[in-house]
Amino acid sequence: MELWIKIAVILFIATLVYREIIKSATQHSKRPIQKTKASFMSLLSIAGIVGLFTYAGMSITLIETRDLRPYSHPSLSSPQFVSLYDKGVIEFNGMVIKTNLAREEELAPLAERLTQGCNGDDGCEAQKLFDYVTAIPYRTDYTSRNALTVVKSNWGDCDDKSNLFASLLNERGLEYRFVYVPHHVFVAVHLNDTKNIPFLNAKLTMEGKNFYYAETTASRAKIGEFNGQFPYSFEGIYDIQKNRPEELSNVKFSLG
Repeated sequence: MELWIKIAVILFIATLVYREIIKSATQHSKRPIQKTKASFMSLLSIAGIVGLFTYAGMSITLIETRDLRPYSHPSLSSPQFVSLYDKGVIEFNGMVIKTNLAREEELAPLAERLTQGCNGDDGCEAQKLFDYVTAIPYRTDYTSRNALTVVKSNWGDCDDKSNLFASLLNERGLEYRFVYVPHHVFVAVHLNDTKNIPFLNAKLTMEGKNFYYAETTASRAKIGEFNGQFPYSFEGIYDIQKNRPEELSNVKFSLG
């Protein structure tokens, strides 16, 4: 349901409750006890409905765009709203964030084409996918756009391009995490084949696995290159595949 519809419904029911309260107050001394009791139960019922719609309305919030530079798209007349119950919406550490990954197998042909010749080398596959994403021109708006939309439009910002990279990694069965810092997000990907990773690489170790930095907004970047984000700036790390946040105290950062 659209936000304005919910607001209208809440205001309408609140008006009914207000009228019921006034009616009950003015007629309380003039009617039998049975009617007063019935009116009170009616008031409780309406109040309960108002509370339910208010709770639903409170689940609507602005999207965290996770971008470095604001950009007002000409066609965007109002902020984008989402519900906590929408698919792809995550909430942690006081943030509400919209993710827009592609559906399973939606980008499978593209991922297959991009990784031809890697012969099962996950480091090769991840870098080929990363090269494709980082070559997409950077442009930002205030919405979280679907990965397939990014491919078709050939532009995106940090969350758009992270959505696309994560979606391609999903198609190849590669493990990754979303790393959130103020007004930005990047990907950290787990690799076994690291012979092409830069000597001075940035990685996060979680549960005994190394996840290498992948800054999707950096043109011609290599997986493992440091993007200037140290753990003290992290707002959170999220495992989309398992739908849970990582405990930051258990994450180890290292260079090289």
